[in-house]
Amino acid sequence: MERIFKRIALTGGPGGGKSTLISELLQDHFWSDQIVALPEAISLMSGIGISLQERLFQRVMVSFQIALEDSLSNALIDSSINAFVCHRGSLDPLAYWLARGWLYADFFTFTKTNLEAHYRRYDAVIHLVTAADGAIEHYSCWPESHRKEDVEDAVRLDGLLYEVWHNHPFYYRIDNQGRYWEDKSLVARTILSGLLRENKARV
Repeated sequence: MERIFKRIALTGGPGGGKSTLISELLQDHFWSDQIVALPEAISLMSGIGISLQERLFQRVMVSFQIALEDSLSNALIDSSINAFVCHRGSLDPLAYWLARGWLYADFFTFTKTNLEAHYRRYDAVIHLVTAADGAIEHYSCWPESHRKEDVEDAVRLDGLLYEVWHNHPFYYRIDNQGRYWEDKSLVARTILSGLLRENKARV
């Protein structure tokens, strides 16, 4: 049976608003009746016993992300849900791979995947730019928050995530220039609304 819901990846460097946006959507009855959210895979990986410094960790992350998404897709196949939003996508580990200085092509060899397959997984990718880039006064890191990336690291990761995702045919980048969070959230919701309208028109 063809799935009739959208799969959307939220990406972006630390402190971009991914968790906040998902929380807001799920607390809003208009959205909570239409979407479900997949939490960040790494949040479910506590105690796995593989160091973040190892290449194997990123391969496990890719595999785990894909498995979680596919399980959710199968469970939703005949539901009334219109979309599910993923806190990061299956290609996000590539940005962390590159941040460690490992080669781009080696990622696909090591994970036994390819760029096109990752892109096909998502109907759209929404990139929420880290607050460290353009809204630095709103960026916090350890010990004020759980983030250990300083401003420079956060901006670098955000740039790598742009490199990884920007060729997706439905890629939307939402920066912080001239925006308060309410404005940034509204842009994301407008994009999501358009995607859901397309879905309803197809049904």
